Amino acid sequence: MLTHTPSTTRQRRHRHRQRCRHDRGTILLLFPAALLAMIVLGAMVIDVGYTTVRGRELQAVAASAANDSLAALDEQVLRTNGTVELNQTKARQIVAAAIARGPLPQARIVNVGIDGLNITVSLQLDVELVMAPALGNLNQITLTRTAQVVVIH
Repeated sequence: MLTHTPSTTRQRRHRHRQRCRHDRGTILLLFPAALLAMIVLGAMVIDVGYTTVRGRELQAVAASAANDSLAALDEQVLRTNGTVELNQTKARQIVAAAIARGPLPQARIVNVGIDGLNITVSLQLDVELVMAPALGNLNQITLTRTAQVVVIH
């Protein structure tokens, strides 16, 4: 069994202190780089989160506008022939009105398409980024969301 005398313990502590003294101050060099990395990552998290929320809002507006566009059903043709037809012009007007009175009036209509009994609404929205302009050349991005409804008769 080995026993440590007080002198060997002191020598070991002395060697440890000398090693630590050699590394002293390196944290001062690493901290600014680590802080900058954390700020950049935090900025990315803020912008990605904001963009995700705005994308979900745009998707909800597109779905709501697509549902509203079901009012473009041509009632006269339905009553006379019994067939379901949708009026393209009326559907586009209904979608434009739904967007204008909705939570994202700045959204742009990309397409209101009618294919048989399917109505597809595509919208775009420019999103101003919060933190990215401070870090680079990116000021805004454009989101596009599409919603589709089907007339069931």
